[in-house]
Amino acid sequence: MKKLRLRINALRAADTIGDLPSDDPGRAWHELKADLAGIWSGELSGNWRLLVEPSPLRDLTAAEATVIDIEDYH
Repeated sequence: MKKLRLRINALRAADTIGDLPSDDPGRAWHELKADLAGIWSGELSGNWRLLVEPSPLRDLTAAEATVIDIEDYH
């Protein structure tokens, strides 16, 4: 679970949710759309993703996020 550790470390190091794509060495983060709009996804392996919900939702300057699931939503 090396990638899970990388994603968790990126969450800890980022000042805001908007910093995740550039701060994570794997550049593995993006905001989801449609039914999961506002949730952020960090790549783990294959289709598996770490899902986090920023607080406040859809705010790129959010400094807090809650891990909500590890999921294959594809």
